[in-house]
Amino acid sequence: MKNNITKDPLFEEFAPLLEALNIAIVDVNFVENPYTTRLAVVIKLIDGEVGVQQCAIAHNLIKARMEVRLAKEQDFDLEVSTPGLQRKIRDAYEFNLFKNKRVRAYDTFHSAWFSGIISEVKESSVVLTNCLDNENNKLDSNLELEFDNISKAKLEYIWEDRKHGK
Repeated sequence: MKNNITKDPLFEEFAPLLEALNIAIVDVNFVENPYTTRLAVVIKLIDGEVGVQQCAIAHNLIKARMEVRLAKEQDFDLEVSTPGLQRKIRDAYEFNLFKNKRVRAYDTFHSAWFSGIISEVKESSVVLTNCLDNENNKLDSNLELEFDNISKAKLEYIWEDRKHGK
């Protein structure tokens, strides 16, 4: 799993603007052809759950800046969305954004799936706590997975992880 999103020019442009509003960019997908431009941005709150209001704020900010940049005859389609409960993690950068969330990852070194809560993100690895293996057996200790060995990962929502009534 690589760390490429932070090198994207649109990420570099919009991330500081949105961070000032307590919004973090999770992913940016830009597709351009001669007549149409499509930009999809996934966001989350830096210290909470994102809602429609934050999506609208990000949409208005990004749209205004993109319309200045594009030709008038070019159609522009902008989609701003939340990561969702079971987002596929495509970039090592995302592990930092989802600290204290449960993730399910396939580790090629162990040739196994592991589920755990992201407790720490290091330069080249992620540490999971409350880990479960393929057969949902609880592992005794923290598990550290190297990013180079993670071939697939996604957020995993387990109702029991939430505090009830919140």
